[in-house]
Amino acid sequence: VAGRKNFSVISIEKDEMNSEVGFLRRVLTVLEAEKMNFEHVPSGIDTLCLIVNSEDLAKRPGIEERILDVAQATGFEVDDRIALVAIVGRGLRKRKGSAARVFAALAHANINIHMIDQGSSELSIIVGIKEEDFEAAIRAIYDMFILSEKKDT
Repeated sequence: VAGRKNFSVISIEKDEMNSEVGFLRRVLTVLEAEKMNFEHVPSGIDTLCLIVNSEDLAKRPGIEERILDVAQATGFEVDDRIALVAIVGRGLRKRKGSAARVFAALAHANINIHMIDQGSSELSIIVGIKEEDFEAAIRAIYDMFILSEKKDT
């Protein structure tokens, strides 16, 4: 269980963006032109999120407008003060209910999840939460996985 603070989530909505050839490339070209990295790019049929360093985003005035222009989005929002928490391990792939345990731990700690990303490798689950919930989230997930497993052995 590990994580970092100081991220912003740029959320883009556009109907059927997944069927628009080159959509993601055009959006990422804006970041490339600014020499700006992204941390994650979770996506769905009609949504795309760019997880970027908040300080990098603040140093580049106008980048949000350029992304919006390139995307021709129907919805656009920037959410600041996000922390990412990663639960990583080969055991996640074979153990049923790992994601449920993460979500339950956070729910019991009264922490809202703003973003979920689980790669197809199933080696990690990454959640985005508000920065002020960071320490409590780490503790809740640690308690759910580490302390409960120690009790079982």
